[in-house]
Amino acid sequence: MPNDIEELNVKESRLELDYWLQHDVFSFQWWIIVIINVLFVALLLILMDRKRTLSTVLTFMTGFIIVGAVDQVGKFFDLWRYPHQLIPFTENLNAVDFFVIPSIFAYMYQKFSTWKSFLIAIVVASLVISYVGEPIFVSLDMYELVRWSYWKSFFVLVGIAILMKGVVDLTQSSVLHFDVDRELVIDFKHRNKKKIR
Repeated sequence: MPNDIEELNVKESRLELDYWLQHDVFSFQWWIIVIINVLFVALLLILMDRKRTLSTVLTFMTGFIIVGAVDQVGKFFDLWRYPHQLIPFTENLNAVDFFVIPSIFAYMYQKFSTWKSFLIAIVVASLVISYVGEPIFVSLDMYELVRWSYWKSFFVLVGIAILMKGVVDLTQSSVLHFDVDRELVIDFKHRNKKKIR
C-alpha cells in the first residue's frame, strides 16, 4: 500500500510538471502571478519604515508561513484550487497571492500599532481581498472555489492577521524578547528571568 501511494505521488508530480512546462510557464496567468507578487513585495519595501525593518520582515515571514500552512490545508481538503502555478514543485509558492497577503498584513502591522486600529484596517483589507481580489482571480481562472466562499475567506484572513500580530507582538513583548547579545529571554510573570542560550 505505501509503495502504491508513492508511485501515484510520483506520477502526479510528473503530470504536474509536464502540464506546467507545456501550458503554464510564461502563460498570461503565470505572468500575472509573477507581476502581482513582485509588485506587492516592492511596494512593501518602498513603504516600509526603515526604523522598523526587523519587525516588518518578521511580520512578513510570519504571515508567509501562516498563509502557506492555511493554503496547504485548503488544497489538501480540496476547498480551493490554483489552476496555474508559479513553480510546480513547492506548495508555498503555488498560491496566486503567496507574497500579496503577507505584504499587505506586514504593512498594516507597521502602520497600525494598536490592536483597535490594526483590527479595523485588517477587516477593511480582508473585505477588499475577499470580495474584490479573489473574484478577479476567479474570473482570470487563477483561483477556483471548490467547497469555499468569499465570506469564509474573509474570516480566515482576519484570523490569519490576528494570529500573525499576536505572534509578532509576543516576540517583542517583555514576556518573550531577544536581547542584543542574541539571548532569548523568557520572563514568567515578570519575576524570574531565565536565559536560554
